[in-house]
Amino acid sequence: MNMADTSSSSSNATVPVAFLSYRPQLANAPVVFSQTTEDGEIEVSVHPTSAPQPPPDVYLDPPPPGLEVEHARMFTTDALKFVAQLITAFDRDVDQLYQMRLVRKCDLRGGSALPNFQRVPGDWKVAPLPRRLLNRHLDLGDVSPSNQEHFTKALNADVQGVQVDFDDGHCPTWRNQISGLHNVYRAVHGLLPGVNGKEVPGPLLDFGLLVFHNGKILAEQGCGPFFYLSKLEGANEARLWDDVFTWSERVLGITHGTIKACVLIENILSSFELDGILFALKDHSLGLNCGIWDYAASIICKFGDRKEFVLPDRSKYVNMERHFLKSYLRLVVQSCHRRGAHATGGMAALLLPADGQKHTSLAQVLDVCVLVFEAELPNSLGHFFYEDWASPACDVAMPVLLSLSTCVCREAADVMRRVSEAKLSEIREGIDGFMVYDVGLVPVINQLWQTYSPGLNQLSLTRDDLQVTSRDLLEMPQGGVTLAGLKHNIAVAILFVYHWLQGIGHFRYQGAVEDSATAEISRSQIWQWIRHGTMMEDMDAVVTRPLVQSIATRFVSEQDRTPSRGEPQKRKPRLDTALQLFLEIVSKRDFPEFITTYLNDSQTFWACHRPIMAPYRLLSKQ
Repeated sequence: MNMADTSSSSSNATVPVAFLSYRPQLANAPVVFSQTTEDGEIEVSVHPTSAPQPPPDVYLDPPPPGLEVEHARMFTTDALKFVAQLITAFDRDVDQLYQMRLVRKCDLRGGSALPNFQRVPGDWKVAPLPRRLLNRHLDLGDVSPSNQEHFTKALNADVQGVQVDFDDGHCPTWRNQISGLHNVYRAVHGLLPGVNGKEVPGPLLDFGLLVFHNGKILAEQGCGPFFYLSKLEGANEARLWDDVFTWSERVLGITHGTIKACVLIENILSSFELDGILFALKDHSLGLNCGIWDYAASIICKFGDRKEFVLPDRSKYVNMERHFLKSYLRLVVQSCHRRGAHATGGMAALLLPADGQKHTSLAQVLDVCVLVFEAELPNSLGHFFYEDWASPACDVAMPVLLSLSTCVCREAADVMRRVSEAKLSEIREGIDGFMVYDVGLVPVINQLWQTYSPGLNQLSLTRDDLQVTSRDLLEMPQGGVTLAGLKHNIAVAILFVYHWLQGIGHFRYQGAVEDSATAEISRSQIWQWIRHGTMMEDMDAVVTRPLVQSIATRFVSEQDRTPSRGEPQKRKPRLDTALQLFLEIVSKRDFPEFITTYLNDSQTFWACHRPIMAPYRLLSKQ
């Protein structure tokens, strides 16, 4: 494992998994484990307290049934002490950053103000990367470690890294958090076949447990600890993470600069502070990453009440070839390479068909992968062979043409073509790597890199010829709303809520994997179209609440009649609940910041996932 995304159990989620409170303790008093049982309260001494500053009292939820061993292994006394110290050191800073976010949001909302670029002068570079990170060509994305089968399969794939995902593709229930953190622990150790009454910041809890249990081992092996940081809005937030990394390295005895982090530029405001973000994390930087849907949704979040920022139908008019997204990608590449940092692209969400995967053994996939190089073929195939007979692509094209009908199904070949065309475009822009979800696509993408950019990275491509302006980043594409696009957004949003309430962070739908990022853009567009009464381009109607409600109700009715595995008797009430929550979210006067936060704060989610039990407590004996 060389990637761990700890940006969430709740960067955009607020499910409390641990509470911290403080009160004075006697010097060197033993910390006592206290559990209330039917026979009364049992107290067991854990260890003597010898630190100059006594550890806090820690209130911790009990383990979900069946995870008692995993819970005990992760939440050791020393681990809790480390996390408590970490949160104590940075809790006030986290609160101040959230306050600054709110102030900035108020400044932008409804007015004419727009963000400006913030650059750091000087000829500086980020710190050199260890050998393990020089090649970032291909990572697997949306790998929730709570899904042990998928996690294990990802770790054994022929890729440079695995995005161990506690963010977009992961639902942070208490069960999922414990099993996910424990599976990372098992992988690293070779075992895998609130402060003062407040909820603690989820990212600090996740990071603290991961780095405490796994950091030194990963550092000794030269493969970590490495992280993704999501949802950052600017350089000040990157600076706080740098302080967290430096503090953790000092406390754990890890060499300064060993921890590395790649920042996901998935917020429109952060795209104006790329230089500052790299500078803030200079000793710990693993570069920057481009996405699409969280980034596009953030434009609606920050400027969605302004009509000039209405985003058209994403299914038809929004992709990485559009000017505002192409400019964003180019700016990330230019900013990173100028400072000696890697620039990586987003995740390909398309899936190979289930019946097509059996035809895609390594040898067969390499035979057909050049179908995706249609962009390389001049006007006709004959012209291609005549003019470019010696090209690398031609070497692969011949067996493709001879064996297509027997090697792979047409649908699988189409998926390979579409994914590789999109990723080839990113390679040509100077991207150093990107992610796929489907492990079956790995051989195809590896061949793509080998053919078009066989070096470790493209850091030498500095793109000094580019001049990206703020207008480039904020120029919305032209287009309207189609009925098909509206229906698709409604379906994705409702199904995401439906799965989230079951503790599932991503799901398959119509040939692609859907997660919180696609749910964000789906519900954001619907909210914005309702807000501005956007006109449909293929029917004489505007998008209204009644229209959305009618389409959504019909969709849920159709889903209820669709055969499904699992517990069919629970399907209808869960779909009905998902429908009501979806309609509530898209009908709000004020735009909810994150769909996951909104859902996790709902009583429905708490009723599904919060244990109704007395908590374990770590108490000081007075």
